Amino acid sequence: MYRMPDRLFPYEIFALETERLRLSVLKKSCAGMVTDYLKRNRGFHQRFSQTHNASYFTYQTQKKYLKFDAEDFKKGRIFPFWITLKDDPSKIIGRVSYFNVALGGMMSCSIGYHLDKDHLSMGYMTEAITEADAFLFDEMKFHRIEAFILPENERSLKLIKKLGYRYEGTRISYMHINGEWRDHEAFFKLNKNN
Repeated sequence: MYRMPDRLFPYEIFALETERLRLSVLKKSCAGMVTDYLKRNRGFHQRFSQTHNASYFTYQTQKKYLKFDAEDFKKGRIFPFWITLKDDPSKIIGRVSYFNVALGGMMSCSIGYHLDKDHLSMGYMTEAITEADAFLFDEMKFHRIEAFILPENERSLKLIKKLGYRYEGTRISYMHINGEWRDHEAFFKLNKNN
């Protein structure tokens, strides 16, 4: 079962909490925090992230992205959770986001996630996805969550399997990653309660 905090910070639209983490939908006033996180991890994330030009890593661009995220979250089109440590909410350490939302007879979405290079192997992403998945299944009543992972991203493949996602096949030429169209391994997780 997911947990919501007792109160929101002034810069949050919505938040979830775990034992160690806070997962927040942020207002555009947090563009500096987001830009700092993205710049810190640009080289580390490049190998597995969608292709971005230099303008993506600017305050102005991230302010626009946060504005779009907030609007689409309010409409139920995306669930963009930025991750911070509960004892240090001023520094972003990752993101888990749910997108490609299909309602009605499908009730499905896709998940994407990334973590700060200095916060690996501490169980943070396991904790974050477990909480966020519970919110999507229990509160939003989604039936299916899909994940698409590069074949060589062993850390992410191990994580998604540990979280109960099942292998489905290969998605051909799924996303433009680090300068080229790449195939991804497809996984899914079903809501056991619906």
